[in-house]
Amino acid sequence: MQEQDSRSVLERIATLDDLSLPVHAVVVADRRLPQEILERFDHPVLVDAGEKLKTLAGIEELAGHVLHRRASKPLTLVAVGGGSVGDAVGFLASILWRGVGLWHVPTTMVAMVDSAHGGKTAVNLGSTKNQLGTFYPAERVLLVEEFLSTLPVTLRRDGMVELLKALWLGDAKSVRALTGEEIEALTYAPFAEVSDRLGRMIEYAVGIKDHIVGLDPYEEQGLRTVLNLGHTLAHALELTTGVSHGAAVAWGMAAGLDLAQSRGMAEEAARHCRETLFPLLISLPALPEDGVLEAAILRDKKHSDGHLGSVLLRDIGDPVVTADLTAADWIAALRRTAAWFAGVQVRVRLRSPRAVPLCIEASKSELNRALIIAAQRMGRTVINGRSDADDVRCMLRALRGLGYPIEETARGYVVDNLNRDFRPGMEEGERTVFVCEGGTTFRFLLALCCTNVKPTKLLLSPALMQRPHDALLRSLRSGGATIEEFRDLSGQGYVVRGWQQMPQVFSIDPSLSSQYVSALALLAVGAEFPFTIRLLGEPVSRAYLDLTIAMLEQAGVEIIAHGDLIALNQTERLNEKLTIDIEADESSSAVWSIAHYLGHPIEAGQKARIPRQPDGAVERYLTALREARRAPQTIDLSLVPDLLPVLTIAALTAAHPVTFTGAAHLRNKESNRIDDFVATLREVGVDAEARSDGLLLRPNATVRQDVLFSTHGDHRLVMAGTLLTLVSQGAVLLDRPWTVTKSYPRFWDDARRAGWSVRTHG
Repeated sequence: MQEQDSRSVLERIATLDDLSLPVHAVVVADRRLPQEILERFDHPVLVDAGEKLKTLAGIEELAGHVLHRRASKPLTLVAVGGGSVGDAVGFLASILWRGVGLWHVPTTMVAMVDSAHGGKTAVNLGSTKNQLGTFYPAERVLLVEEFLSTLPVTLRRDGMVELLKALWLGDAKSVRALTGEEIEALTYAPFAEVSDRLGRMIEYAVGIKDHIVGLDPYEEQGLRTVLNLGHTLAHALELTTGVSHGAAVAWGMAAGLDLAQSRGMAEEAARHCRETLFPLLISLPALPEDGVLEAAILRDKKHSDGHLGSVLLRDIGDPVVTADLTAADWIAALRRTAAWFAGVQVRVRLRSPRAVPLCIEASKSELNRALIIAAQRMGRTVINGRSDADDVRCMLRALRGLGYPIEETARGYVVDNLNRDFRPGMEEGERTVFVCEGGTTFRFLLALCCTNVKPTKLLLSPALMQRPHDALLRSLRSGGATIEEFRDLSGQGYVVRGWQQMPQVFSIDPSLSSQYVSALALLAVGAEFPFTIRLLGEPVSRAYLDLTIAMLEQAGVEIIAHGDLIALNQTERLNEKLTIDIEADESSSAVWSIAHYLGHPIEAGQKARIPRQPDGAVERYLTALREARRAPQTIDLSLVPDLLPVLTIAALTAAHPVTFTGAAHLRNKESNRIDDFVATLREVGVDAEARSDGLLLRPNATVRQDVLFSTHGDHRLVMAGTLLTLVSQGAVLLDRPWTVTKSYPRFWDDARRAGWSVRTHG
């Protein structure tokens, strides 16, 4: 292998047009890069980035493609992509003919800051990461601002984690001068606003890493090991929760601060580090059991000879490597830190209003219905649309736990029951499914489990157990299902044993929730015979039932609704291929429609091609609120009562009282969404009065600043509290802000991009 300096030549260039490659270069590029970028390279070798590339089989295949382009020296491999592409190409460059030239053109900020530097290459063995590797620094690393300028905020945030890690390791003075607000701006502001500062900080962070690598280029003295700060937990979190590498490292760094402080790190230093890290932390999915996390930690290469290598800070800029922490210590620190994050109060303020483009995820209401439909159809179902909303992730996890073959794609999901794998044990014994917090998820799954005579244990959160489900339980039980409530060491919920033969008629009282009717109607997809639903009253939120009916008809169910009867019949189309296109989530878009109404320059974006979601009617209600500037108004929300909290904030700019009606059943949501909301409004100075089916708002009150706007753990109230800053013209304090991920997982990303600052309080 050729002798190389441990430090690469680092160069910043504005665009790829400024890149001059050697005549003997072979470019290896990520296939998923935009076509206009790939076209600017001469016959690149295209690869699928990811862990599959980082295998011996992947390296062998890559070598074949490279040798087909050029089969003799001189040769320089140019890696264009993120970390996995850089790792694979770097490894190949180090072993091909005992070493060829290597350039890195990183396209992600993580690679720009970290993985393209230092010379470590690695591939995986099985599911264990980075087991085979070499030290082989690139000759040149090109940082292309064109790539930085187009990075989505999630990838820029991941890169900022690695940048901050380098600062923590090597420059106490810079960290102490850095504020959380500056990190927030560098992460979420438009690139044009921060390009110079961000570019300089990347170069500075790379310099810190190069200095550490130079002290121990081949990791022989343990000095270089400090670069693993945050990584003891990171790979385990990536493996068990599916979060990105950057997000996982951020949580590893946060847990490391907890442990460092318990071992003597000064409180002021730990607090400052936590303040700078806070804008980079995301809400974690539900963590697995301790045993699962421990196994994932111990399989990492940092565990050797029975000892776990851990990196902590004694102080900012003063890292230490220790072997006396166990996986259990790290897991306990992670759980303490996650509990702090979930319960932290934040101070929300609009600092720089920006009209940034929004990319709203697919509707969770449509997606959860589509997933239940696809799980039961015999024909292949393609669902175009994705969401990381808690309710959708929980539905996916539950359906997979029940044995339904749901595959994820770049655009959405695919379900093909013709190739369903009935794994051993899936149809034998009791199945256990955790339902999280979602009422829709539970009710749809409850009905679905009644179609299987094998017992299913549905674990519910305490809050979800308290919500009303009696009408649906009675209807399913009267049809022959056995549904028994349980409370034991595993938790609480229901054990469901389904009917031997599905009933031909269901009777249901929909006066508290139309979800009861939707849960029953969705069973028509998998039913062998037609059946009828008799409504014992008028459904609330009828528009959501209409959404269910429209999606069932698209899937191949014939529906006749007359009076209080809904007849559902199966057709041959249920066996055909089906594509369901899911529109952007209108409840998320509604927040920005109201922000625009209140004076923010942002636009909600393009409207749905097929308007099915009830929240899409927000503009009609805003038109009615404009009338309240001239006279008192009564607004009936019976079609879409969930809009009550955000529309109430919009109504604060009216000149006359506004009464909202048609929302009585909101008392049975994640919170008592009428009485709790009214109490919160009064605390911040708003004159509001709860009514039996809604609330009365008397506007023109002076909203108090820096007073707690209690969200009661309700995602809709988090959105309302954020919008309140547009009325108060100052800061609002929110508790439990991350509950918004239930329906809108990227809410705080979008809010920060649009100019809001979100900082810890107290």
